[in-house]
Amino acid sequence: MFKPALAAVLVASCCSAKADNIEHISIYANRTATPAQDVLASVTVLERDEIVARQATDLPALLAQLPGINLSRDGGRGQSSGVYIRGGNTGHTLVLVDGVRTGSATLGYKSLAMLPLELIERIEVIRGPRAAWYGSDALAGVIAISTRRAQAVELNANVGSYGQAGTDLSLSHQSGSLQLHATAGISRADGFNVRDDLDSDNDGYRQQFVKLAADYDTTLGLFSAQADVNSGTYQFDNAWSSEDEADTLSRAYFIGWQQQLGGWQHQTRLSRNLDREVTFGPESRSPFNTVRDEFSYQAATDLTETLSWLGGVNWYQEQVSKAAPDFEQTSRINRAAFTALQYQQAAWQLEGTVRRDLINQYGANNTWQLAAAYQLSEHWQARLSRGAAFKAPSFNELYFPGFANPDLKPQESISDELALVYQGDHLHMQVAWFDRDITNLIQGVEQAENVLLASIKGLELSIKQRWQQLGSDFNYTWLDSENHSTGLQLERRPEHSINWRGSYQRDNLSVFVSADYQSSTYQGAFAPVANLGGFTLWGLGGSYQLNDQLSVRAKLDNLLDKDYQTSAGYTTAGINFAISLSYSPR
Repeated sequence: MFKPALAAVLVASCCSAKADNIEHISIYANRTATPAQDVLASVTVLERDEIVARQATDLPALLAQLPGINLSRDGGRGQSSGVYIRGGNTGHTLVLVDGVRTGSATLGYKSLAMLPLELIERIEVIRGPRAAWYGSDALAGVIAISTRRAQAVELNANVGSYGQAGTDLSLSHQSGSLQLHATAGISRADGFNVRDDLDSDNDGYRQQFVKLAADYDTTLGLFSAQADVNSGTYQFDNAWSSEDEADTLSRAYFIGWQQQLGGWQHQTRLSRNLDREVTFGPESRSPFNTVRDEFSYQAATDLTETLSWLGGVNWYQEQVSKAAPDFEQTSRINRAAFTALQYQQAAWQLEGTVRRDLINQYGANNTWQLAAAYQLSEHWQARLSRGAAFKAPSFNELYFPGFANPDLKPQESISDELALVYQGDHLHMQVAWFDRDITNLIQGVEQAENVLLASIKGLELSIKQRWQQLGSDFNYTWLDSENHSTGLQLERRPEHSINWRGSYQRDNLSVFVSADYQSSTYQGAFAPVANLGGFTLWGLGGSYQLNDQLSVRAKLDNLLDKDYQTSAGYTTAGINFAISLSYSPR
C-alpha cells in the first residue's frame, strides 16, 4: 500500500534545494548528439562524476534510482536481476554498449548484473519506445552505456560487506592524431545465502574485465576500434535442478568510422558480440553460446534551417553457436532501413521516424514514432508522442524443450506519452503520463505463451534541484498494469515507487542521504508467495577529497537493516558498508 506520509516528507525535503544548470547531451535518443532538453522523449543522462558520487553497489542498483525503473533481484550482487522500465519486461529494454547491440540471443536480453560499474563512463536511459530508431527490443526503452575513456591515469580500489573487494586501472595516451585508452579491473565477493530453503552456502561472484580502444583522427574522418572482454563466475540457488554456479564471458569488438563532409554527417560501424554462459553443478552442465554480427550505416544533414533528415540501414545476424539442449533453429538474420525528419520553428518542435525490419523468421515489422513539443514560455514546455514497437521472441522462447512455443508471435505495442517540463537555472522538473497497450505479450512459467492483450499506464514525477551547497533528486512513479487474459497485475511491478537523494557539498566534503520506497508487488501464481509487502530503504554516504590526487568515499546501505524481498523467496542484503579510494596523479 502506498504511504502518502512518506511521499510528503520526501517532497518537502526535495523542495529545500535547487538543481544546477548543467547541460546534458543525448547521443542515442535520436542517434545524433542532441541537447537533452531538445529530445522529444524522457531521457536521463548520468556522467562519470555522478555515477561515482551515487556509490551504487552495481549497475542494476544504480538504474533503480532513476525515474520509471524498478528492480527485482534473485539475491545480491552478481545474481540475476530484472530491470523493468515503465512496467515493461526485462527483455523489452534494448541495451547498447558503446553503440553496439548487446545481449544473449537465447535469453533475449542483456544481463546487467555482471556488467561492472567500474567500466562505465556514461549512462543514457531513454524511457518509452525507440523501436523506430533501433528495431526489436526497444519496446519499453533503451539503456545506452559508454565505457571508460579516461583522459589520465586513474586507480580505484574498494572493499565492503560480504567479502566485497575490487580494483581497477584506467590509462590514456595520445600521440599526434592517435589516442589510446585502456581499462582493466577485478572484483569479487563472498556474498550471502540467497535461498535458506535450498542451500546453506554463500553465493558470491568473481569477475575480471579489460577494455582496449583506439581513435585515429585523419582528413578522411575519425576511425575507431575497440575490444572488450568481461568474464567471471557467480553462484546462485536453484529450485529446478542441481546447477548452482555459472561461468560467464562477454566479448565485444567493433571498428567504426565517422566523417563530416560538407553538410553531411556519415557514420558506419561493424561489430561482433559474443555472449557465453555455462551453468553447472554436481550432476549437470549447460552451455549457451550466442554470437551477433552487426553492420550499421547512417547519414544526417540539414535540409533547410528548420528541417533536418537522418536515415540509415542496419543488418545483424544472431546465431546460437552452442546450446544444451540442441535447438531446432540456431540462426536468424535481421535487415532494416530507417528514416527520420525533425522540424524546429519558433516555439514548435516536430519529429517523425519510420523503420522497416525484415526478420527471416517473421517477415516484415514496421514501426514508427511521432512526437511534438511546444515551448509554452521561457521555462515551460509541453510534449506529446506516440510510437509503435515490437520484440521478436528469443531462441529460448521458441526452441527450449519443455518451455518453447515455436508458434509464438512477436510482441507488439502502441505507446503514448504526454509530458510537461520545467527547465530553470536551478530547478528541473518533469511530470509525464504514459500509456502502452501490448498485444502478444510473451508470458508463461511452464510454457511460453502470447497474451492477447496487456496494458500498462502510469505517471512519472521527477524534480532535480540545487541551492548553494544543497542538492536534491526526487522521483515518484505510479504504475498500473494488467494482463487482460487473467485480470491480474503483471508480475513484479510495484504500483508506487519513490527515490530521493539529498546532498550537501562544501569545499572538499560531500555527504548524502537516500530513501527508496517500493509498494507491494504481485509475484505470480507459481511464486512461493503471491504478494510481497512494500518497504523503505535508507542509505547514507559521503566523500572527501584528501588532495588533488586522492579521494575517499564511504557509504552505508539499508541503514535500518530492513528485512525485505523483491523476488519471492530470495534473500536480500542487510545493512552493509563500502569504502573506496581513487588515485589520479596529475
